[in-house]
Amino acid sequence: MSGGAGDRPRVPRASAGRGLLWLVVLAVLVVGASLFLARGGGIVEPVGRPAPQFTLPDLAGTATSLSSFGPGDVALRFGSVNCTICDPDWQVLARWQALPGAPRIVAVEVGQPPDVVRVQLHAASYPVPVLIDASGGVAAEYGVRNLPAFAFIDRYGRIVAVQSVVTRTGIWPDATWLRFVARLHRADAAGPPAGG
Repeated sequence: MSGGAGDRPRVPRASAGRGLLWLVVLAVLVVGASLFLARGGGIVEPVGRPAPQFTLPDLAGTATSLSSFGPGDVALRFGSVNCTICDPDWQVLARWQALPGAPRIVAVEVGQPPDVVRVQLHAASYPVPVLIDASGGVAAEYGVRNLPAFAFIDRYGRIVAVQSVVTRTGIWPDATWLRFVARLHRADAAGPPAGG
């Protein structure tokens, strides 16, 4: 007769031992990956290095390079249309851009294809150029770990600071913005890098 307790298929002991071994290996990999990501995921701190050059499409689909915004100081503002605290700061960016001695502000929308970004941002005009980093590769090259964030580049093409905006609204107080602009001006005053 089938169906009795003695008829249950038995798992060979070697197979059960291998399953337990794989479970332990998987647990070790998950813990290791978590620690790796918690410590920055292997992202190299870019401050003091030359700013990575890039070419990204703007909202009209025109390929635009970082060098097209120079010479002079540049502030890349990394955000995303999917980020609930990244969107409401356009007027703040316009105000900051109008301040004397302000760097050229360029918005970089991260992680979404151009069509999605265009639909989300509608056909409105924006006070700063908007570029689309669909793959997130440019943000990663700049060491951006959280959105929104800014990368500040001095007139000599060095990264002076990369800083996430850690506020409830995703917008810095003016005083914080001015502190980073002052760092840019100090870097400019220090002159070009050695051999540059």
